Parts: sequence; C-alpha cells; structure tokens
Amino acid sequence: MTIKELSIISGFSVSTVSKALNNKIDVSKTTRKSIQAIAKELNYVPNNFAVALRVKKSHATIAVVLPEVTKKSYNQALCHVQKSAEDFGYRILLFQSFNSPSNEMDYIKSLNDGSTDGIIVISKEDKHKSDYAYNSIPIELLNIKENLSLDEIKELSYNSLLNLLID
Repeated sequence: MTIKELSIISGFSVSTVSKALNNKIDVSKTTRKSIQAIAKELNYVPNNFAVALRVKKSHATIAVVLPEVTKKSYNQALCHVQKSAEDFGYRILLFQSFNSPSNEMDYIKSLNDGSTDGIIVISKEDKHKSDYAYNSIPIELLNIKENLSLDEIKELSYNSLLNLLID
C-alpha cells in the first residue's frame, strides 16, 4: 500500500493524504481521521526511505562494499564493522563487487541517493579517498591485507567506522 494508492482509495490528493498521516493542522480533523482510519484498515506503513529523503536523513544505515564476503580477511572485517556499527546504533547494508571495479563504482553511485549515512569500501588494494571525491556521501576506505592478524583487522575496522561517523 502506497500513499498514492491511499490517495486513490480515499479520494483525496496525495498531498492531503500525506498531511493527514503526518497530523498536519492544515487538514481538517475530520479529513485527518477519515484518512488515518482508511490507512489503518489497509495496514498502510510509511515508506521509510521516502521519509528519510524528505527530512534529509537516513535511518542509521551504513553501506559496506567489499570484493567478496567469502574471503577470510574480508568477512572478518565485515564482522567487526557490523558489530561496531550496531554498538553505535547503525545497521549495515552489504554489497559485493566480486572484484569488479565497475560494480563497486555502480554501487557507490547508486548510494549517493541519501539512502545511507556513509559507505565503507573494503579492499586489499591501496585505494585513496581522492578516487571517490565525486560523491556526495562520506566514504571511508578500509584497506585489508591478507597477512593482517585478527586484532589488526578488528582495530582497522573499528577505526574506519569511527572515521566515517566523525566525517
């Protein structure tokens, strides 16, 4: 059920339906109650992504782009990024590029839509932030070499997340 469908069913404009669902005072009390009753009856749930775009805020989500989750050093880094993110009240959205630079760039480009608070790019390559300067979203690079110890990966992962949140 979308707000547009609620508009059609209720007979009110999308704008009026939106205002009624958000308890705006420029919609009469009768109209608000009527629209809210229809929404409740039809189990309407607001589209959180649309709400986030409207208020220019995401829902505490960080995207992680990595080559392949099955590689030990990457899955260890992902594990520690996610644990740390959850401690800060964030959730993780995962993308695997499968070692394709064009896939990685496509994911990053699509994430510039305001749906996340930032992106962590995990890679074994020495990448530089200047390679991602065209983005409107904060990006942190987490360069993981295969010979790193678990403690080193854990520390790098935590620091990457922290740098992203501070940025």
